[in-house]
Amino acid sequence: MKNLPEGIQKFKTIEDIIFHEMCKVACNIIEEHLQTLDNQVMAQRDTKEYRIVRFGKTTIKTRMGEVTFNRRCYKKKTGGYVFLLDEAIGISDQCGLVSENLMEELVRECTEKSFRKASKSISSLTGQNISAMGAWNVFQEYAQRIDKQEQRLKELKKTDKQDRTGKIACPVLFEELDDVWIPMQKEKRNKHNGSIDDKSKKTGDKPLHTGTAYTAWSQTDDRKYHIVDKLAYACFGDIKQFNDIFGMLKNIRYDMDGIVRHIINGDGASWIRSVAEQSDAILQLDPYHRNQAITKAIKDKHDRKAIYEALGEKDASKALEIIYSLITTEKDETTLKNLGELYDYFSNNKDILLNWKERGIEYPAAPEGMQYRNLGVQESSNCNILTQRMKHRKASWSVNGGNHMAKILCFKHTIGLDAITELIPNSSETESLSDPSSSAKTPNYDGKGYGGDWLHANIPFKDVITTNGRKVIQSLLRQKGISELKYT
Repeated sequence: MKNLPEGIQKFKTIEDIIFHEMCKVACNIIEEHLQTLDNQVMAQRDTKEYRIVRFGKTTIKTRMGEVTFNRRCYKKKTGGYVFLLDEAIGISDQCGLVSENLMEELVRECTEKSFRKASKSISSLTGQNISAMGAWNVFQEYAQRIDKQEQRLKELKKTDKQDRTGKIACPVLFEELDDVWIPMQKEKRNKHNGSIDDKSKKTGDKPLHTGTAYTAWSQTDDRKYHIVDKLAYACFGDIKQFNDIFGMLKNIRYDMDGIVRHIINGDGASWIRSVAEQSDAILQLDPYHRNQAITKAIKDKHDRKAIYEALGEKDASKALEIIYSLITTEKDETTLKNLGELYDYFSNNKDILLNWKERGIEYPAAPEGMQYRNLGVQESSNCNILTQRMKHRKASWSVNGGNHMAKILCFKHTIGLDAITELIPNSSETESLSDPSSSAKTPNYDGKGYGGDWLHANIPFKDVITTNGRKVIQSLLRQKGISELKYT
C-alpha cells in the first residue's frame, strides 16, 4: 500500500468522472448530428412553401445531459412559423423539449417515489440535473397526453367512428368496480364534483372511482393464479365520465361484440348498479365486502358460520332470516345497530348476494389453458396499483393531480405507459415536408426520416485529432454495427 501513487482516487469517483465525461461526448455527438439533419431538412423542403427567416437556438434535455443546438426557422406560405427539424424528429410537442426517453424514465420514477426523490434519482443516474418542480412539470405534461387521448376517444364516439372490435377476443369479460378514498389537499377538500357525503366532510378524502377488467385466470408454474389481459382505469369526477372513458378503453382492448357474458363485481354502491345496467351486465356483490360486513356485525363464530352455510346453500332468504332472528334477541345497542346495518345491506342487495355461478347462469367454456374463478381481485389490485403511491405516504392531492397520477399508475401496471399515448391515431394525417418532384432534392440513398445519406457516411472523428473518448465512441458504434454515420 505504501507504493501506491499519491492522490489515487476511489473507483466510485473514477466511475463518476468518466460517466459525466462520456455524457458530455454523447451530447456533442447529438448536437453535431442534429445540425446535419437540419441541413438535410433545409435541402429537401418545398422552397415554395417554406422560406428561411432565421436560426433559432434551443435546448433539449436528454438522459446524457442538455443538448443545445441551432436549427432554422421557416415561414410558411399559408402564414405562421415552424421549425421543420423539430417536427421531423418529433420534439415539437414535448414539455420544455425533454427527450421521450428521459420523460418516460422520469414518469416511472414519479410513480414509485415522491417528485423530490424522483428528481434526485434521475439526477444521480443520468447526466441530467432536474429539480423536483421540473419533475412535476414533466409528469403533468405526460399526463396531459393521456387527457388528449381521452378527448380523442370522445370525438370518435360522437362521430360513431369507434368500433367495438378490440384485439383480444373473449367470450366472458370480468369487471370489478370500487371506490378508493384519497386524501385531498386542505384547500381542495370542500371543492368536490357533485355531492359531498359525511365521510368526505369528516376526513377530507374524496372517492376515486376505480375499475379493473380481465378475461380469465391462468395458473403459473408456482401454482398461483393470475388474471389475464388486465385493464385498469381510475379517476375522480362523475360516474358518467368514468363509465364513458373506461367503456371506450374496453372497446379498444377487447372484442366487445364477441362477448357472451359480462360479469361485474361490486360492493353494492348505487353507481356500480347504474354502470351494470348501462352495460347490460350481470352484477354480483363482492365476496370481500359481503364477508367483511358479516365479520363486523357478528362477533359470535357460530352465528357467522350459520350465515356462511346459508349462503353456501345458495339461500339468500335463509341468511336474512338468521340475521333477523339475531336482531330480535339482541339487547346491546351497539351490536343491534351493526346487525341492523347488516340486514339492510343484505336486504338491499338480495338479488346480487349470490355470485354469478351460484345463480346457475350458463356461460361458455374458458379458452384453453384458462379458468373462470370467483371474482374478488379489486381490493388487491387497488393496493398494488393505487394506494401504495397515493394513500400511504402522507400525501394529499388536488383533483387534477390525483387524476393524472391515478391514470398513469393504472396504465403502467396493466397495458404499459406508452400504450395509451399511441393507442389512437391522430385526427389528421401528418403533412409531408419533402418535395419529391425535384431530382436535385432526392437523396442518393433511401433512409428513415429526412435524408438517408447519413446512414452511408464515414465513422465520426475519422479525420480529426483522436482522443480516448472519441476512440470509445468509435468502438461502440462498430460493435453496434453502425459503422456508417456522419456528423460533420
